Amino acid sequence: MRKQIFAALTLALLAAPIAAHGDASYERTTQVTGGQLIDSFKNMPFMGKQMRALTDPSTETTMVRGNRKVIVGKDSTEITDLDKQVIIRIDNTKKTYSVMTFDDMRKFMADLPARMAEMQQQMKDAQAKAQQQPQGPAVPSNLQFAVTANVTDPGVTRDIEGKTAKQQFLTVKTVVTDTNNPGTSITYSLSTEIWTTPEVPAEMKAVQEFDKRFAEKLMQGQDAAAIMAQWKAMANNAGAGMSMLFSGKPGAADALAQMQKEMEKIKGTRILEITRMGGTGTGIQPSPSQGGAAPDPSGGQGAGQTASDNSQPGRFTPGGAIGGALMGAFHKKKANPPPDSSTASTTPAAATPGAPAQPSDVTLMETATKTHNFSTETIPSSAFEIPSGYKQVPSPLMQETSKK
Repeated sequence: MRKQIFAALTLALLAAPIAAHGDASYERTTQVTGGQLIDSFKNMPFMGKQMRALTDPSTETTMVRGNRKVIVGKDSTEITDLDKQVIIRIDNTKKTYSVMTFDDMRKFMADLPARMAEMQQQMKDAQAKAQQQPQGPAVPSNLQFAVTANVTDPGVTRDIEGKTAKQQFLTVKTVVTDTNNPGTSITYSLSTEIWTTPEVPAEMKAVQEFDKRFAEKLMQGQDAAAIMAQWKAMANNAGAGMSMLFSGKPGAADALAQMQKEMEKIKGTRILEITRMGGTGTGIQPSPSQGGAAPDPSGGQGAGQTASDNSQPGRFTPGGAIGGALMGAFHKKKANPPPDSSTASTTPAAATPGAPAQPSDVTLMETATKTHNFSTETIPSSAFEIPSGYKQVPSPLMQETSKK
């Protein structure tokens, strides 16, 4: 919710008032669609329930009617009412709801810079403490890292949801080379296939305009210049925090800056993103599903081959998995034995004793996010109401603020 509020506030500072609109809605669905980790878990008999939770599509519906907006997810609903000046968060699992007034939100915003500064200090303290602890095995000094990020436009278009969409690719790669083994390397990759429309769909535009009106309401009586100064200070603190996080990863900070610059090339409204996380390493077997097109969350066939780290806390960490898998394969490369004579006829590239084995690609996780079901049909009034029988509880954000 914080991200949505700040985005709306920024728009309000830069845009003129917009007239209210009628009913509009759309859905955004995210689904894990494949990858080697998924293939592996499917073979574990005790993972049935967890696999369904991981691979079932997750859909969020956004609806606007006049001065009210509702965002409906599987487990929660959020209603913003400009006339009543309240934000209502509903927990459909616990059957509870909380109410935050715009005045409450203004207080939270006023306290936020101090909280950000406190978090920044905690991060510094944690890093200093970690440096005093015994360190684990260091990364071998013979390993060198090179990180790159780029956006490419193949000039491809297609029809998605009745709209002409343009294809672009955002690719981030980390190449690890071993100076003790010239000519060998491991590549970690994160690529996203992005389909955008040149215009903002009318339904999404209606939501954006609502967000502007919401921000204008929230900003009433506030010093816009002072708030902008606070945001700038928070951005600087966040940048410093990112630098600290990346300080131990050679080239990562530069790659982040390069990626931000490259992303400015992506124009239009994103309606489909397919992301693939994986890499290339000698000795790793490719995923059985690799090489096929990623399916759409809606059940159709996707537009290409790409995926993202959509891991969930407490289950597994694809980032750690790829690190172990690829780096393990990288070190196996050093002791690559001559091929067995029984397989030499089927693997001619590896037939010469001592020659480097051919690298194979690995896709660990693939996800797709699609914006769809655009509609201007009448939205039921019940969508903007608290369900009967739900119990009111204190707002979590206000509880957090009251701890100061």
